[in-house]
Amino acid sequence: MAPELSSPSSSSPRYTVGYALLPEKVSSVVRPSLVAMAADRGVRLVAVDVSRPLAEQGPFDLLVHKMYDRGWRAQLEELAARHPGVPVVVDSPAAIDRLLDRATMLDVVSGLRAPVSVPPQVVVSAAAAAADSADELLARAALRFPLIAKPLAVDGCAESHDMRLVYRRDGVLPLLRAPLVLQEFVNHGGVLFKVYVVGDRATCVRRSSLPDVPAHRLLDLDAEPSVPFANISNQPLPTPDDGAADDDTPAAGFVDEVARGLRRGLGLHLFNFDMIRERSEEHGDRYFIIDINYFPGYAKMPGYEAALTDFFLEMLRGTGPVHEQLGPGSGLDMEARKLEPGLGIGLRELESGRAQA
Repeated sequence: MAPELSSPSSSSPRYTVGYALLPEKVSSVVRPSLVAMAADRGVRLVAVDVSRPLAEQGPFDLLVHKMYDRGWRAQLEELAARHPGVPVVVDSPAAIDRLLDRATMLDVVSGLRAPVSVPPQVVVSAAAAAADSADELLARAALRFPLIAKPLAVDGCAESHDMRLVYRRDGVLPLLRAPLVLQEFVNHGGVLFKVYVVGDRATCVRRSSLPDVPAHRLLDLDAEPSVPFANISNQPLPTPDDGAADDDTPAAGFVDEVARGLRRGLGLHLFNFDMIRERSEEHGDRYFIIDINYFPGYAKMPGYEAALTDFFLEMLRGTGPVHEQLGPGSGLDMEARKLEPGLGIGLRELESGRAQA
């Protein structure tokens, strides 16, 4: 893990980081504790007014965003065209797009060197759902019950998180709206490992998850064939009082390896991923990645204020992961590799004519 950057002296430059986020995301990231720590380290956080042209605001030294509006993306593209080679935007819309579609979200996992995979899954289009029976779809996919049904699009709306656990064939299509993804549910002891990635830092948080599905539940014809996630009670995490300690969290080295591979493959700096572990006599311990989200609610990550502030300063000073080779589509900020470390050139300097080569 990278060491924490030292606080700037009174003569150090002051930076302005603009953020364009939906209101609910602002409340889960830009909290007073982050604003105060960033200010103490020489970074001012300023909300971008997405109802006004971006060119009329700022100047900003760095922009972070999680917006889906086409108009916003057009403004970012215009900004990149006007100021090529400047580390202004984190991350590029082209790279983020991959995580907005569950058909492509997990493709990168197959290229990782770490021993982790994705549960078997299939994408069901609206046309396929209308033309084929559930039996035909499942026969082609060769999936085993239970299944998780997930909306295909991840666009920030409530419907994109409307998931169901499907126990039998008669629960596959009647109550589900295509397009969607059907993914095999893997019993994982009711424990999920949520890994927050901020640049080259990865923090694993152990959280409760859906309980295991016993075999007899799949055979219970009197029970509902599919159930919304909201109707399934999560098991409480074991505590030391229960005789179980929290020492089953994956090793830090393994978590770092997976996070590094995902960051390079996706070409992104700010995301989290959900990882589960199957423990069985047949296969032993196996890890699966089941979801990846861009710019999550970082307030649930211990010490997120320092991690984000360090990341902003690394990007601005040209000493962070922006200088590493990331995957295709990493876009706007990747041209910053042309800059010499330490220059920290931003939009503020360009617009004021103070940029130094």
